[in-house]
Amino acid sequence: MKSLILCHLMLIFFCANPLAAQHSDNSKSADSNMGTDTAIEVMTISHSKTVKSLDDVRTSDNILIYPEQIVSAQNTVADLISQSAGVNLNGQGGLFQSYNIRGFSRARIKTEVDGIPIITDRRAGNSIAFIPAELISEVYIQKGPQSTLYGSDAMGGVVSISTQSHETSAISFALQPQDNAKHLSANFVGDTINASLVTRTADNAKSAQNEQSSVIPLNSQYQQRAATLSSEFSWHDIDIFASAIVSQGDDIGKSSITFPTERISNYPQDDHLLSQIEFSSAGQWKFKLYQHQQQWQTNVTRLDDEQNISRRNVTDYQSNTYGAYGSWLIDNTVVGLEWLGRYNIEISEQEFSATNELAWQHQMINADEDTFAVFTLHDWHFDDFTLATGARYDQIKLKQYQQIKEESFISLSANASYQLSKNTAMSLQLANAFRFPTVSELFFSGETPRGNTQGNSELTPEKSIGLQFSLTHHINENVSASFNSYHYRIDDYIERYTQDNVRRYRNNQQVTIKGLEITSHWQINPHWQSTFGFQWQQGQDDDNYIVDDGIPKAFKWSLNWQNDSISIRQQLSYQFSQQDVGASEIARESELIWHTELDYQVNNNLQLSFSVINLTDNLYKSSSDEDAAYQPERTLSFKGVWQF
Repeated sequence: MKSLILCHLMLIFFCANPLAAQHSDNSKSADSNMGTDTAIEVMTISHSKTVKSLDDVRTSDNILIYPEQIVSAQNTVADLISQSAGVNLNGQGGLFQSYNIRGFSRARIKTEVDGIPIITDRRAGNSIAFIPAELISEVYIQKGPQSTLYGSDAMGGVVSISTQSHETSAISFALQPQDNAKHLSANFVGDTINASLVTRTADNAKSAQNEQSSVIPLNSQYQQRAATLSSEFSWHDIDIFASAIVSQGDDIGKSSITFPTERISNYPQDDHLLSQIEFSSAGQWKFKLYQHQQQWQTNVTRLDDEQNISRRNVTDYQSNTYGAYGSWLIDNTVVGLEWLGRYNIEISEQEFSATNELAWQHQMINADEDTFAVFTLHDWHFDDFTLATGARYDQIKLKQYQQIKEESFISLSANASYQLSKNTAMSLQLANAFRFPTVSELFFSGETPRGNTQGNSELTPEKSIGLQFSLTHHINENVSASFNSYHYRIDDYIERYTQDNVRRYRNNQQVTIKGLEITSHWQINPHWQSTFGFQWQQGQDDDNYIVDDGIPKAFKWSLNWQNDSISIRQQLSYQFSQQDVGASEIARESELIWHTELDYQVNNNLQLSFSVINLTDNLYKSSSDEDAAYQPERTLSFKGVWQF
């Protein structure tokens, strides 16, 4: 433990050290500022022999997204990635909007920020609301069964967020009159340091008009400040990288259809501190230490039929995450070790009466969790055929007071790819995976913004086998297309259900998730570019009942035009009606969603942007969740970026 504290002190020192430089694992294309691509599809067929570790890319249908190329409100990570085929919004909405990949959501998607795993214990899943979109330089989505190499919580894929690869120093502002949103950000990129700062505020938005020509208020307000600092340098042939992120949020609304007549849910506090230090040498080995401290609070006011306060519940959450991993390249085989420790996971609750008197208080969770893992990766190459294999062993121990839950699991994966011709490649991917129940699913029993929720300490881990077939073809140098089909069988699927107005958890014996995606890219001419995507997915249990979190069948299309100084982006999606939904969901009608943006490069330093979100002013919801709020009305946004 002393060595861990010492390493943590070293980490903080390096994060504060002025000897810093810009760090990025993925470099942007030179024309990315003009928005030439909505999303860059990366078809990974073979792999270079470098240290892969947790940031390895071994799935065959990955998506790299740059925020400046996306037309959206860009308040959350979900806004940035939802236009990609196979990805959809999930949950209730607002700044805590979560996301869904191929019918997997909540704790089935692993999320990382600069390589640091984010575990928030929120029942709706990660939203990464504490990272403003202005800090995000790129988002990398890894889909497919081989995401199992990331361990528990990665059954449905991995969302990796980078805040480190801003290319130039800049100051930007954004104004949104509909909800009085004001965003101001600055980032500095020098020879020795990369630093960013963001402050943003917004009032509650409104929905589009309904059939009675009235609008619905949305609980979407927020106040937030965040900053990053990173450093990279070399010492005795060892590359050293360190970074820190601090985020503070106040009065953040929890958007829900129950607002404002039944429940008013807010987060009075949402604070996070992340830091890390990484040592590596010439792609031969890597060693990393990281930590994440978080503390947040929910305040849920419940109203009676006369709109009077009946009671108020306040929940406080905190946890400290520490981790370390190392990986080594030994004779073209990667071996690695990982440790993830979560300590002082505490959740306490207070209830106040209608007259704001304390009725009761108690601590529901006081837990610690440790995960130890070892993994290995190796590829075989035979002319046009490549076999990429991986294995991982996890051991997890969770202690809540006197209760202890332990589990060990071995994950195996293989990706066989074949180059059919110069322009065509195919791959077949097979892997097994698992997911350990979350602390909240096991032990939390109390009030949440959704209502009373009771955990189930008898839950067993989910186990899955995933199969995927992928085909990519380049018709010519300007036109390409890809196809992915997938099939997952999940045993002991953990589902949330409602009984006697209380939300509970149980293991469903078996669930099958299957679907397909088709994407194409067409560079029509130097000025015009089009990207098209189609998604279909279905999730059912053994009794043929639909499970929650299914994504709708949808077309997603972007059409971009640009010249030397102007870029116009159109982003459209057509979601078919979703009538077959889970027990905690409601059906949705078909919907056309249209966003557009114009960028004007005034000179080498100044760029101005004007965007319209929900151009057709549709009244629609972000997901089929039974508590999902409506999305904001037609929203105008003005933005300026000054680079220096």
